[in-house]
Order: sequence, then C-alpha cells, then structure tokens
Amino acid sequence: MKEIILLGPVAVGKTTTARLISKKIHKPVISLDDLRFDYYKEIGYDHNHMKELHEKAGIMAIFQYGKIFDAYSIERILEDHQNCIFDFGGGNIVSGYDFDLNRIKKALEPYENVVFLVPGKDNVETLKFIYERRDIKPGDRELIEYLVYNHSNYEVAKHMVFVKDKTSEEVCDEVLSICDL
Repeated sequence: MKEIILLGPVAVGKTTTARLISKKIHKPVISLDDLRFDYYKEIGYDHNHMKELHEKAGIMAIFQYGKIFDAYSIERILEDHQNCIFDFGGGNIVSGYDFDLNRIKKALEPYENVVFLVPGKDNVETLKFIYERRDIKPGDRELIEYLVYNHSNYEVAKHMVFVKDKTSEEVCDEVLSICDL
C-alpha cells in the first residue's frame, strides 16, 4: 500500500505535515477527525449521550465512549480511501483494550508507511512540547497525559519521526525519505 498514515498526539503537526506531503506528491489528505463521526453513526453513536457523559463525568468519559467506535472508523476510512495521506487524530489509535488495539493493528498491517510523529523519546518532553504549543485546559490534561503515556501508537507505527526542533518542512522531508512510495 502506498498510502501514508500519520499518527501522533495532539499538536505534533500531523495535519501540517499531511498538507505539505500532499503538495509535494500530489495525493489528497484524508482526515479521520473530519469523517469519524459519520462512521461512528453507522454503528450506533449517539451524540446526545456523548454530551450527557461530558457534562456528568468529563472528558475521560467521552474519550472512553468514543473508543467503542474508533477501530471501526479506522477500518472504514481505510476501506473508503486509497492513494492518499491519512491524518489520524491524536487519540484514534490509542486504546485501553487489547481487542480494539489488535483490530486496529490488523487494519493497518498491510500499510508500510504508518508514521508516528512525536516530539521526542521522553514522555515528559512530549508533554512539555504539547503544553507549549497548545493551551490545554486543566481538565483536559488527564486525557492528554493518558494519550502520551499509552503504548498503542508505538505498537502500530512502522516508523517514528521526532519533530521537536524541526521545521514543518524538515518533518515533511523526513517522512517522505522513510516512506516507500
């Protein structure tokens, strides 16, 4: 498969990198964040229930609710789109359940160009990078930390690109240099 799939936590530059790659190799960018709720609805996602969860239990509750739908949305987006650059959201790969992670691994198995963008090798450094780039509400920090410390992205990625202290162009060029196109 000649697609490029970009993974990573929030604020690492997945969307920017995808757009730069798109311009260089003339392939469209497909963002899972833009399409996932359509896929979620195919299998029973209830937006009103999600809003209630958020009001009653906070961001971690709605994150866990979304996990029910992520593996399916990943399978569907890969089925629906080819010959493109995929920009997966900061939490789409992250799973707290082995059965979901195994399902995601199986869906991504045929793809050689699964690239994990991460600030550095150290999770503390990664969190510092994110917090400097984005204004994260104190109530959302628990989720950001969960996403950074979770092992899922490391398990599914076939390549890693460290983005700290690199320009967007440098990250783009490094991704292209390691991908089999």
